Amino acid sequence: MSNEIETASTKPEYQWDFFLAHAGSDLQAATDLYHRLKPLAAVFLDDISLVPGDNWDEVLPSAQRSSLISVILVSPNSDKAYYQREEIAAAIQMARDDPRTHRVVPVYFKSKEIPNDKIPYGLRVKHSLYVPDSGDLSGTGERLLGTLEVMKQYEEKKGQVVTAQTIAVEKIVSKRSGAEVLSGFGEVTKFVRPLLYMLVFLLVVMIVVLVICALTPSDLQALLVTVFASFTAILIVFILWLTARSFSYALQIVPGRINGG
Repeated sequence: MSNEIETASTKPEYQWDFFLAHAGSDLQAATDLYHRLKPLAAVFLDDISLVPGDNWDEVLPSAQRSSLISVILVSPNSDKAYYQREEIAAAIQMARDDPRTHRVVPVYFKSKEIPNDKIPYGLRVKHSLYVPDSGDLSGTGERLLGTLEVMKQYEEKKGQVVTAQTIAVEKIVSKRSGAEVLSGFGEVTKFVRPLLYMLVFLLVVMIVVLVICALTPSDLQALLVTVFASFTAILIVFILWLTARSFSYALQIVPGRINGG
């Protein structure tokens, strides 16, 4: 493959399954949830996962970016938790950028004591989990582990797409044969294939109509040929642009910068 193309890794790109975001006053509840999840998942909790000497202002954002799920422990203390609000904003943005590679799950603790106007921005519309008044986190842990399985399936699909696009780009760049180049373009345009098929069909129709107009003498022959030739040219340009755009998109999928799943 060309040196311009980054090599895609087939290993998961994330380091953590869960990132636990909590107010400082809710550390005990976060720790309890950590131990519910830890046997079966990779969980980042600042109080446990940070190593003495770490720059927490660098390690925490990095850990959150490399996690599949941000678990937001929402409690009456969250409204005054400055750093947790920063983590919530980061989680919401990552989920908006690509919901298949990052998910935000609010977990409400002591929910009856949280006024509606104190729920952090962006969490109100999220399907949430509620810890019972007893504080039992077993059900919450099970639901989160079930959500993790869904996210891992998305990651597996992403890996398959990255592999297929990597092979397709290699075929195009290497130019080993015309058939392989066409096969490569067929793969990289898979996401716009229905639109591309429709455009090609319209192009064929335009060419047929253009030929008929050119071969049929009439007073409007010159005008009709000009009009249909213009439409044909526009379709050709759009097809070429769409194909080039798909190849550019594939180059971003290959190193995993875009989730093509």
